[in-house]
Amino acid sequence: MSNSKLSVFLLNLRIGDGLPGGISCTLDLGVSPENNATQGRSVIFQAVNPITHVQSAVTGTYNYLCTNTSCHIMLVLNGFTENEGGSLKNFEARILLTDDWKTGTADYSFLNNGEWVAMTNQKVESVSDDGINDLGKLAETVKLANA
Repeated sequence: MSNSKLSVFLLNLRIGDGLPGGISCTLDLGVSPENNATQGRSVIFQAVNPITHVQSAVTGTYNYLCTNTSCHIMLVLNGFTENEGGSLKNFEARILLTDDWKTGTADYSFLNNGEWVAMTNQKVESVSDDGINDLGKLAETVKLANA
């Protein structure tokens, strides 16, 4: 085991087709290679009818899925919101990313006005957050931690 200190990396993802008026989901996550965990928040937004705005505190895990020809990263996320009775699950996602953490596809669901809405085969891309995320370093560090 290496004595090097592992860090938490920021991963900012946008899920959706980017069409005006469409549903979009943004994820701002801290990724910990030490325990393959993620934590952060999700915001789902649609500006047109029906207006949608769902926020969640998100936790989850990630794992590498490899074949003989390629590797991908699978993020499994669950989100919760606080209400009068405590925490209420209002978000879940399965995201498959390329091994550089930059692009992929997602299936996710969210609770909106008491009903679950499912979104499938959605485009995922990493987005910069004022230049503070370093996906190259994240990919390199995670690969070393899992070696």
